[in-house]
Amino acid sequence: MLRDKNNIVLSNIGILSFSLIFALLVGSGLYGYGVDYYAAYHKPNFSQGITFAQAGFEGKLTFDFIGYRVATLTIFETHIGVHITTFLLSLSVGLLIRENLRLKLNYSLAFFTLLYLIVIHTWPIIMSTSNAMRQGLSMSFIFLALISSSNKNYVWLVIFILVSIFMHKSGLLLSMIILFATYVNNLLRSVSFKRRRVIHFLFGTLLLITFYAAISYNYDTSEGSKIIEGDFRAAFVLISFSYVILSFVHKNLINGPYNLTLYYYSFMSPAILMNGLNWEFERLGMMMLIPYILAIGIIFDRTLNKFYLIIVFLALLLLTIYMGMYDFGLNQSPPLSMHIQQGGYGLIWNGEAWIMDIDYKGMYD
Repeated sequence: MLRDKNNIVLSNIGILSFSLIFALLVGSGLYGYGVDYYAAYHKPNFSQGITFAQAGFEGKLTFDFIGYRVATLTIFETHIGVHITTFLLSLSVGLLIRENLRLKLNYSLAFFTLLYLIVIHTWPIIMSTSNAMRQGLSMSFIFLALISSSNKNYVWLVIFILVSIFMHKSGLLLSMIILFATYVNNLLRSVSFKRRRVIHFLFGTLLLITFYAAISYNYDTSEGSKIIEGDFRAAFVLISFSYVILSFVHKNLINGPYNLTLYYYSFMSPAILMNGLNWEFERLGMMMLIPYILAIGIIFDRTLNKFYLIIVFLALLLLTIYMGMYDFGLNQSPPLSMHIQQGGYGLIWNGEAWIMDIDYKGMYD
């Protein structure tokens, strides 16, 4: 069982070992690289401002420029940014899975290992290893912050939250939700479930209204933003809506800062979509998908939860394959079909290099 101290040590060794191996494999190009890697992340040691200037845009360093530095870290002409990103993603998601299984249900080390190997090959992880790399880095530290919050390690919680913010701006929103959920969870610890359920719902509704108004007031969202390949907006809305509905029946879904974070996120994320920020909504949904799946499993008993986790993550793996995220295979350059497609940051491939697309009107992030 994962509560056994020997298995905790073995799982630590396993997570570290698989994270290192997976980082080496992904970094070597075995899985191929994403569009963003060829558009920007392949360049050594750069920040957002430098990249935009090289592409012909005027840009400034932002608070999350460290994410660029880590994603493109190059030492002695060796690019190790992909290795670091993949290692942190694998490490954090492994710890997150183990924490959920260890705290909620006693599962074997073998089951954990199988589940872990499936999860690191699914869309939220594999897409973040060389494509949405800064978001992947931020997601890694958000996962670690969720674990720290659940274990009441508040010093580490603050550290991981700060790091996540400097990796990508998405970390700012998710960090605020984690801090708020942690505070409210401690504040209402002695309140009955029926009263907490009502209070949390009122807080969630207030957050939805406030966040919607804040986005509308501070950002020009009249034209909306692009939708990434494959439209998953409805699916993410359904997940958020289902989580809130299920919380009225299953009190564990609002017990603890981890589950409460997902509960409040379920209210706040639709505000992003309602303002027309489609791309941002889907990327945030990608970051929170694995925590959602793990949390919802608590509504099942031990046996059903086992089947639920395996089936759902296998389905996510099949969806990952179906959506073409493994089409690159062993290639280390964009496939021919991508040469004529629009790349990240408003760039297009001319057969030899990425150049500016003068007709691009998307959002430069």
